[in-house]
Amino acid sequence: MAGIGTFIMLGVVVGSICISLSLFLDERLVDITEESGDSVTVNNVEFNISHIGNYESLEKTKEYKELEKTQAIKGLATSEIAEGVYFQIQITAHNIGTETVRFTGGQFYLFDINQEKYDAVFIGYAGSDIIEELSRVDLLPGSSVTVTTQFDIPYDEEMKYTVGILPDRFGLQESEERGFVCIKNC
Repeated sequence: MAGIGTFIMLGVVVGSICISLSLFLDERLVDITEESGDSVTVNNVEFNISHIGNYESLEKTKEYKELEKTQAIKGLATSEIAEGVYFQIQITAHNIGTETVRFTGGQFYLFDINQEKYDAVFIGYAGSDIIEELSRVDLLPGSSVTVTTQFDIPYDEEMKYTVGILPDRFGLQESEERGFVCIKNC
């Protein structure tokens, strides 16, 4: 009899732990959704995101092509020509907090109306002298930066597109918020 009672108690304990963890994890992240043209704040960083355009290809810089030759074994090589189109966005970030905040292209995702999720793609292209392509940014308190990134997608002119800012262990890791901004056909 003691064996059955032990299993019942273990079941109750494990069940209560699972329920507690699921409630805790659901409450940990708060989704913040904004419309096109509005800013969204995630981990004391105010993000303004806009769609720049669509490109069939983006030319890499000579420096990045040389670096890529040595890094190709590690899987960092990306194509200048998109499988679909490169849906490019501009991100302006302003740190309104008191601590340095890190973010990378890995925190940005593009979602379509069907909740299909597309990762940001680093090309190493030759952008303008003023705006760089997003790789990794350590944003100091009170500082701002403007960068671009792109997503290789099967583009549909009528589709609604939303950019998601999702914290992970590589950036914005202290955040309890996830931000979403509708940027096309809102």
